[in-house]
Amino acid sequence: MIPSFINKDKLPHKPGIYIHKDKDGNIMYVGKAVDLYSRVSSYFSGSVNSFKTAHMVEQIADIETITVESELEALILEANLIKQYLPPYNIRLTDDKDYLYIVVTKEDYPQITTGRKKDVRAVKKYYGPFPSSRTVKDTLKKLRRVFPWCSNPPRIDSKNKTLNNSLPLRGRGGNRACFYYHLKLCPGACVGEITKEDYNKIINRFAKFMDEGKKKFVSELTKEMNASSKKQDYEEANRIKKTLSGIEYMTQPTGISKYLENPNFLEDERQKSLEQLQRDLKLPELPERIECYDISNFQGTDATGSMVVLTNGEIDKSQYRKFKISIAGKPDDFAMHAEMMRRRLKHTEWPTPNLFIIDGGLGQVHAVHNVIASEARQSQSSTLLSIPIFGLAKREEWLYPPEGEVVKLPKRSLSLRLLQKIRDESHRFAITYHRKLRKKSSGY
Repeated sequence: MIPSFINKDKLPHKPGIYIHKDKDGNIMYVGKAVDLYSRVSSYFSGSVNSFKTAHMVEQIADIETITVESELEALILEANLIKQYLPPYNIRLTDDKDYLYIVVTKEDYPQITTGRKKDVRAVKKYYGPFPSSRTVKDTLKKLRRVFPWCSNPPRIDSKNKTLNNSLPLRGRGGNRACFYYHLKLCPGACVGEITKEDYNKIINRFAKFMDEGKKKFVSELTKEMNASSKKQDYEEANRIKKTLSGIEYMTQPTGISKYLENPNFLEDERQKSLEQLQRDLKLPELPERIECYDISNFQGTDATGSMVVLTNGEIDKSQYRKFKISIAGKPDDFAMHAEMMRRRLKHTEWPTPNLFIIDGGLGQVHAVHNVIASEARQSQSSTLLSIPIFGLAKREEWLYPPEGEVVKLPKRSLSLRLLQKIRDESHRFAITYHRKLRKKSSGY
């Protein structure tokens, strides 16, 4: 049970950092959590099995928390705070030679691994030092999903010939596949499934991401995302967008400092985003509740619709709703959007939004607007007609109102980022439900 001296309002079910302090205000421990409430609660559950931790818990007089957007941010912020304060109950590394580094080995097929200060002279590149070996290893696990590398690469002699090892042969490269190949965290250098040039392209991208040349990498990945979107491979485009979001944060050296300077940075940014969105779209009031709609179907079958909600700029999953679209046959995105909005408006018990966002262009917006106008006439409600509605098209990222000029927000504006976040979330939610229905209808 959480002690009464701790403000439970500061312990949301969100990722972030928690800081244990003693009665004198000294920082004893800094930790990260995917769910702040659950993690902090665990310290007072009575099931602590470490004498060191139990001793620390007895001294806790206050807990400070910093909420962040993602687990990745929590990971890096934790490392920075530990390095800044060196809390006694954290792993304390007071000698720089013991700090851990991320290194890129100097080989024909480089590996990305960890090393100490004495090791960095013999490597191609290194990054760090980091105050916690656990933090480094956790970070590399995440980075490997974006930049896969091989743990058992082929060796090449001075005559540029591959030297086979003594392990049983596997694959075209003459080597056994490394463990990470089976986890899809290795591109297959160990079994000859990738050329030396393409493999090094991955490693070089990693380097661009980690050092000052990382802007080139972001540019290349953005082009790949746009190409996937043009091919209507929206799943891949969305995966790349999520990768870019994480990379964008990590490539901004001032990102962590903003949290250090202002623990309420995330909340302030959300407020700024809403205020900017109100100005940019000329909304009559602050969009405290934004509803976004998307349709997912495969050749007209098992069509689904999603409604996702931002409450005060924050994803509010408790307000999500999904729709099994009854229209079948030839895909008709306009009619499906119209059906979904018609059904949504029947739920007068749901809170009234300040803004409707439709995943699509002018056609989808007109279809939805006609439904709203018809319902407003029947119910004699002027409130419905006063709710602003915009379509957000994927390709250009332009906003389409039912009437008037297209709104083109700056690519890096807080307004557009906020709308992209809810649009991408509506797509994810719709396609997840669609896959569930397809799986059910196919008998699997």
